[in-house]
Order: sequence, then structure tokens, then C-alpha cells
Amino acid sequence: MSEENKRSKKILTSEKHNNLENIFKSPIFLLTIIGIIGLLIRVYYLPFELPITHDASSYFWYANDLSISGTFPDSYPLNFPNNGWPTFLSVFFYFFNSDNFLDYMNLQRSLSITISVLTVIPVYLLCSRFFDKRYSIIGAALFAFGPFIIQNSLLGITESLYLLIGITSLFLFLSNNIKYVYISFAVAALFTLVRYEGLLLVFALSIMFFVRFKKEKKVVLKYIFCVLIFILMASPMAYIRFENTGQDGIISHVIAGPVYYQSAGEKGEQDQIITFFNLFITGLLNLSKYLGWIAMPFFIFFIPYGLFTIFKNRDYKTNTIVLTSIILLLPAVYAYTRDFQDTRYLFVLFPIFTILSIYTIKKLESKLKKQNMFCVLLIGGILGSSLVFLNYQMEDYEHEREAFEIAKDVTKITNVINHSYHIDFEIPESKYYRSAAIASLQDFPVLSTERQDRIEFVELVGHDSLESYIEFGRNQGLTYLVVDDSIKQPSFLQDVFIHEEKYPYLLKEYDSKDFGYQYHVKIFRINYEVLK
Repeated sequence: MSEENKRSKKILTSEKHNNLENIFKSPIFLLTIIGIIGLLIRVYYLPFELPITHDASSYFWYANDLSISGTFPDSYPLNFPNNGWPTFLSVFFYFFNSDNFLDYMNLQRSLSITISVLTVIPVYLLCSRFFDKRYSIIGAALFAFGPFIIQNSLLGITESLYLLIGITSLFLFLSNNIKYVYISFAVAALFTLVRYEGLLLVFALSIMFFVRFKKEKKVVLKYIFCVLIFILMASPMAYIRFENTGQDGIISHVIAGPVYYQSAGEKGEQDQIITFFNLFITGLLNLSKYLGWIAMPFFIFFIPYGLFTIFKNRDYKTNTIVLTSIILLLPAVYAYTRDFQDTRYLFVLFPIFTILSIYTIKKLESKLKKQNMFCVLLIGGILGSSLVFLNYQMEDYEHEREAFEIAKDVTKITNVINHSYHIDFEIPESKYYRSAAIASLQDFPVLSTERQDRIEFVELVGHDSLESYIEFGRNQGLTYLVVDDSIKQPSFLQDVFIHEEKYPYLLKEYDSKDFGYQYHVKIFRINYEVLK
């Protein structure tokens, strides 16, 4: 190769290096690109044709009722303390105009994914407390493309807002400006109103406040000021909750954990200490299992070295991260002692995972020459692995759409349905029955207390034969049996599905196969006259 060609190649390489260097010096541009990609991924996977279910449905109706009545609903159960998210939603519902309940549900999910995408900003800012711009951008990408974060943002539940506020509070607390530290306690109050477990963040910040400022004058007065700010921000909503339910929804629910352990010990045949120890071990085992799961597909490779580094290089910032992580894990341990199967309790750790991961990435990059190119390839690898994981984990939306359409057919035939809330017998597709009934409403929006679409479920647990269950259901108004090909339903219903000819008192009135559905559901009318 001639000297001139070598010189030209060197110039091109230098220009590419400079271009990449300039790109990483423009965090706003890169954060915008990351945000747009994150938004497009979420929109691509968003099931617009499906209603929201489970917890999201409760938030939906609370927001709906609040937007219509203008007053906080008092008809919700005591185990519904987290009304910060539906209160936020109600503002948008108030200005939204549609007679289709799915439009409101999609608005709820759209707000959730928008907030999830916007969270890349406080994640970047939090990372900037520990690293330079380039690494902070990688941190934003780790969060934005996290498959569990993406999946959760599609559900329309609390976590997107919860994370946005919690990460912002941590960022502000780690500021060198005492005014921002004060504001962090105000933001922590909002964090607590979204989910009552957020109160634990205040304990972590309180401990670290004295660690940071113990040598300053009037540290106690400054801390009292922080507490007053928190109380002033949280008390109005706590007062409203107390007026509506008799509980503040914060302290009342935080202390429920110790009360549960005490009552479990009193009911057990073993010594209370042994009972508590067994529950705690169960919680830790489940915690380990779910921690390993949510660390997939890329955090699991980065966290170990990051943990080693953060404990090795300790200062008030890293101590704040470690202490916050430990304290915010307590609700997860409590939930897992009760055998809850949900990873959402661990989502507060994702910003911590991000910081730990960057320590590892920084170490790897230090051993390479083309560092900017490494960062670009790394972000591409994070995005690619996330998409692969999402495609593997994402629900079969075609099946879900069929389940919803069939649920509409079911609710047109009957509003009393055989069902079970027990995990061993619960059919996942049955989550659409209530929403399917709402689809027939002509005057939406309407208060939840004024709906005429009530669905009644007749519990399956406690019956070991079809005759026993039908006799029980007769007094509950059960006139139809809805069965599918699921192996989760009781064996006597499985037998009805397979051998319908054995039951002359069951008259088949619906078969989803007749309408071209892949999901197979049959509806039988119970002829009580023949049964006699």
C-alpha cells in the first residue's frame, strides 16, 4: 500500500473516531434517539385491541370514577392504597372524550409507556452522579431497552410513574446543593403516594442524610425541615384516604408486614421465632430466584463485578445506592414469604442494576483501544438481546385476541360463570370476562357503581365432582358451564370438554371452533329438569 493510501486511510479512521467522539458529546441527541427507539419498541408491542386486566383494571376504574365525579371514590377496598397513579390518570381521562372504553384503556397504557420512555432522562442524570456522559448514555440505554421495563410499561400500572419519581428523588438527593436535597424529600413523598412501599426510601435518605451532613451545623434542624417537607407533600392525600377508607394507606400498610409475621407465628404450631425464620428463608429463596430472572438477558453478566467495585470504592454516593437497594428489597422479601409470584417488587432495583453494570462496562472498555466504537456496539448488543428476549417472552397476542372475542360471546349468553381464583384452577383467559361485559355498554363513560354489566363467578374450589358443583351452583344462579381445553381446570370439567356425550343434561349451545377460532371453548346449558 502506498504512503498516500495509508495517509488517506488514517485520515478516514481519524474522522470516524472524531465523529463518534462528537456524537457522545451530544447527550441530548443520543438520549432522543434512545427514547425514540424505546418508544417505537413499546408501540410495536402494544396490544391496542385488548383491554387491560387485573391490577390495571382497578386503577382504570378508580381513575374513571374520579374523572367523572370529581371526588375521590370511597367504594374501593382497604387493600387499594396506591391511588397516586389513578389520580394522575384521572386528569387525562377528564379531558379525553370517547364512548369506547378501550380508548381510555389505551390512553392509560400510552401514558405508562410515555413515562417509561421519559425515565431515561433521570436515569441518565442519576448515572452522571457517578460517571461521565458516555457511560451515562449507556446507562440510559440499559434502562430504556430492558425487556422487563418494556413489558411492564405496556400494562398500564404503577411502576412507570413509580420509577420515574424514585430515580428523580435519588438524583436530587445526591446533589451537592442542599436545596436539591430538600426537594428530594418532597419527590420522595410523591414516590410514597404512588406506592406505599416508597416510604422506605425516606428511611434510606434519612440515614444517609446524617451520614453526609453529620459534621455540619444545625444538621438536626435541617433534617426536621426535610421531614416537614415530606409530611406537607404526603399528608393531604393520606388525609383523603383516611376519610374514605379509615386508613391512611401509608403507615397503615407498612406496619402490616410485622403484624403479618406476628399473626403467622401465633397461628403456627412451632415457636414464633422458628416460624418467622422459615418464612424469612422462603422469602430469601424466592427473592434469589426472581432476582436472577429479572437480571436477564444482559444485567446478569454485568452485575457481579459491579457489586465488587461498588463495595470496594465506597463514598456517600455508593453507600446511598447500597443502603437504598437493601431497604427497598424488604417489601419484596415480605411478598415472597407469602409466595407472591410477581417480579414487580424488584423493579426499583433496575436503576441500581444500571449503575452496577456501568462499573463493569467501564472496566471492559479500559482494556480496548476503540472505546467509542465499543460503546456503539454495546448499545446495539443490548438492543438486540432485548428484542430477542421480548420475542421469546411476549404473550401470544393472537390467542389473547381470540380469548377476548370469545369472552364477548360468553357474556352475551350468561353473566354467571364457573370460575376460580385459586391458582391451580384459574384459567388465564377468564381475565377478559369483565372487560367483555363492558364492551356492550352504550353509555360509556359511566361510574363503576352504575354499571349494569356485572359478572358473577361461582367458585370451583371445594368440589370434586360435577354433580356436587352443579348443585352448589344452582343456588348461585349458575345455568351454563363454560369449559375449554385447559388442563388447569378441575378434572370433572376436563371430562365434560372431552366426553360431552356422557352428560345428557348438558346441552351445548356454543363451540368456538364453529366460528373459526383456534382457542377451543364450549358453552353448555344446564338442564336441571333432566338432571332430576
